[in-house]
Amino acid sequence: MKLSTMLRQWPRSFLFRSPYTCNIKITTRCNLRCGFCGLWARPVTNELATDAYRAISTTLKATGLARAVNTGAEPLLRPDAAEIIGMFSRRGISTTLLTNGTLLTPSRLDSLCRAGLDDIGISLDSLQPEQLGQICGRPGIWPTVVNAIRLSVDRLTGGVVQVMTTVTRTNLNELPELIHFICTDLGAWSVINPVNVAPDTPSILSAHTDIPGPPMDPAAVDRAYDAVIKMKRDGLRILVSDRFLADSRHYLKTGEYAWRCDAGERYFTIFPDGALAPCSDQAPVRNIMTMKPADFRSRAYRDTVRSVQRRCKGCIFSCWREASYLFSDPSAIRERTLGLHRVFRRR
Repeated sequence: MKLSTMLRQWPRSFLFRSPYTCNIKITTRCNLRCGFCGLWARPVTNELATDAYRAISTTLKATGLARAVNTGAEPLLRPDAAEIIGMFSRRGISTTLLTNGTLLTPSRLDSLCRAGLDDIGISLDSLQPEQLGQICGRPGIWPTVVNAIRLSVDRLTGGVVQVMTTVTRTNLNELPELIHFICTDLGAWSVINPVNVAPDTPSILSAHTDIPGPPMDPAAVDRAYDAVIKMKRDGLRILVSDRFLADSRHYLKTGEYAWRCDAGERYFTIFPDGALAPCSDQAPVRNIMTMKPADFRSRAYRDTVRSVQRRCKGCIFSCWREASYLFSDPSAIRERTLGLHRVFRRR
C-alpha cells in the first residue's frame, strides 16, 4: 500500500463520496475451477488491449482513486499484467495484484515489482494438499502456491503479502491452524472471507448453488472465530477488522448478510471489456471507456448505482464491506488507520 496515497485520498472520498478503491478484472479466464467462485464459469469476454488501461488509469486518477486492485479470475494469464500494473503505479495509485499463485514465477514477480506493484494477495484455502486440490479443481497445486507465497514474502519487501482464505464448511475446523501457518511459518498477512452464496438473484462472482453455505454449526463457528480473534489480539498478522470478524461470524451462523453498502460510489468493478459495475456481483451499468471523471459525480450515475444498492440483498465480500466500514464505522476507521501504521512498522 502507498500509505501516503491511502491517507491523502480518504478525506476526499469521505466528504464527496468519490471513488476510493476499485477491482479491475483484466480477464475472466482461469486455470483453476474453484467451486466458491463463479467467474471462471462465465463466457470469456473480449479483453481490452494493454493501451486501453493507460486511458483508464488517467480517468481513475482524476477521480481521486486511491487504490487499484488488479485481479481476474487469474490475472497472470495475461502476459501484460505487469504493464497494466505499471500504468496505475506511475499515476500514484496504490496497486494490488490478486492471484491464485500457480503462475507466479520469480521472473514474473520481479517484473511486477519493477512495474511498481505495492501489494499482492495469494489464495490458500487448506493446509491439506489433497483437499486444496479438490477445492480448486486441480490436484497437486499446494506446493506451488506455498512457494509463491514464500517467494512474495522474500522479494516484495516494500509491500504487503496477504494470503486470502475463503471460509467454507470444508476448511472451517482447520481455520485457526491455517492462519497460524500463514502468519508464523510463511510470514504473510492473513485475510479471511466466508463463502458468499448468492441469493435468488443473478450472480456473477458468488459460489455455485451446489456449494453448501450457511447456516453452519454455531459451536464450530464460535470455536474457529474465538481462536482467530485471540491470535489477532496476540499480534498475529491478521488483516481483517474486528467489525468484519463479528459480521462474518454472524453470517456463518445465521446466513444473514443484509447491510448498507456503498457499491458504485466508494468502490466499483471494471470487467475485462471495460464494463463498469457497482460491485463484482452486479451487472454493469456503464463502460469505463466512455466515462469522464465528472461522470462519477453526476446525478444520473449516482441515481443508477443507488438503485442497484437498494435492490441488492447483500453480500459478505470483505473487500466491499471493509471499504464501507472505512467510511462509516469509527472503530473500523481507527483500527484500519492504526493497522496501516502497524503494517509499515513491521516491514
